[in-house]
Amino acid sequence: MDGADLIQENVPERLLLKQEILAAIDAAAAPDVIIGSSTSGFKPTDLQQQCQQAPGRVIVAHPFNPVYLLPLVELVGGKATQPAQIASAQRLYQALAMRPLVVRREIEGHIADRLMEALWREALHLVNDGVATTEEIDAAVVYGCGLRWPLMGTFLTFHLAGGEPGMRHMLEQFGPALKLPWTKAGSPGAYR
Repeated sequence: MDGADLIQENVPERLLLKQEILAAIDAAAAPDVIIGSSTSGFKPTDLQQQCQQAPGRVIVAHPFNPVYLLPLVELVGGKATQPAQIASAQRLYQALAMRPLVVRREIEGHIADRLMEALWREALHLVNDGVATTEEIDAAVVYGCGLRWPLMGTFLTFHLAGGEPGMRHMLEQFGPALKLPWTKAGSPGAYR
């Protein structure tokens, strides 16, 4: 670990294992080295629990696979993390041609996985209810909204749908539909 500026932990998604490995890395690495965890769902404060030397430099640095195609890496600091440590992590991941997204506060699943899970949950309901097959749902995403998403995200899409007045007009026109029960919150069978 001598000479490292950044260490990325990628062990399986088991909190006790991650805490053990992160504590060992924290003990061995110089105190100014950023330690990123690739966790998909744990909060950084939980990951920092066993770290003694410099727990604040242990952050969530959640990349997406395959990393050579998907540049996003979500950065989340914990209670012990200082803004300078997040700024340092941003610079380091940008130097690796990644697109760091700083998550403003700790939340399980961060941002992107929560959005993907919401879409997946709804897809599971559509399959479970006999509305569509998995192949048809994939086609709906790949040939529909999925083609838009690389160019403009959800909010820009709806802003443009509002025409010249933007999001305000879109909400006036389509806002009442947001109150309709179009989606289901839980997973099929989750409450059986």
